Amino acid sequence: MAVLVEDVTVWGVAGIVYAPETVKPVPSDGEQFTLVAYDDPRLPWTLACREVVALHGCTAVDLRGLTEQTAA
Repeated sequence: MAVLVEDVTVWGVAGIVYAPETVKPVPSDGEQFTLVAYDDPRLPWTLACREVVALHGCTAVDLRGLTEQTAA
């Protein structure tokens, strides 16, 4: 199984946000990392570990059926 994607939008990062006043980590909402958009003012204070993207127009595809179609 695979997915065809019409549009991929780069959204932001997942990481640890630090408070500018204390330079200590800001507690997250029970998650390991906080999601921070690229236009968020917290971005410069975020130690990112992952990029976050949004996938739009997703269609599931059976790869075996796709292979059979292209071989014919």
